[in-house]
Amino acid sequence: MCTSVILKVGARLIVPLSLVFAMYIYFKGHQTPGGGFVAGLVASVALIVHRMSFGSDSLRRMLPISERYFIAVGLTLALGTGMGAYLQGLPFFTSAHGYLHLPTTIEHTYDFEWASVMAFDLGVFLVVTGVVVGMIDVLSKEIQ
Repeated sequence: MCTSVILKVGARLIVPLSLVFAMYIYFKGHQTPGGGFVAGLVASVALIVHRMSFGSDSLRRMLPISERYFIAVGLTLALGTGMGAYLQGLPFFTSAHGYLHLPTTIEHTYDFEWASVMAFDLGVFLVVTGVVVGMIDVLSKEIQ
């Protein structure tokens, strides 16, 4: 754990903003480059900065689920997305898409375009985040 006041104050600003930015990259990525892998890396860096600033115990409180569960759920989602199309007689990893009509005001709605690749990207996000945070956490414990 770091005792630098500057790092702790900076982390309190950077970590939440980085996690919000990771969500933006994730949701933007099913249409353009980005998605699960890049969002997972951004979220991992944010969690590692948090660990460096406040210690392993603080990371465990922030992320109470083991990284192994992140990896297992992520792999299940990624493979389940491919198998879902395959079981419907379509080629493996064929993506479905559509629009979700979200009300913004009484008179207007917002059309959110969804795609089944978002579930695959979520799986990739969870795997990348679990692997990177798990590796850095284990290596940091070895150094301590």
